[in-house]
Amino acid sequence: MSEISDRIRDFISSELMFEDSSGNLSDDTPLLAGVIDSLGLMQLISFIEEEFEVAIDDAEVTATNFRTVGDIQRLIEQKVQVG
Repeated sequence: MSEISDRIRDFISSELMFEDSSGNLSDDTPLLAGVIDSLGLMQLISFIEEEFEVAIDDAEVTATNFRTVGDIQRLIEQKVQVG
């Protein structure tokens, strides 16, 4: 399911990052340490809900779930399996 992380990275690179450092964005890049801000996080959540047809509850919007692209991918995979 690396397609999930590819789509997330593409969205972050094209829509949320101000500088062209998309080549540096990996599954382990800390996103909440300056890559995306709180508005960007809300945009990312909207993208995830539309793109992957899952609902992200407010309680799931945590640093643990959104720290890296890999963490987001795991959250989506869990939601897709449950749903």
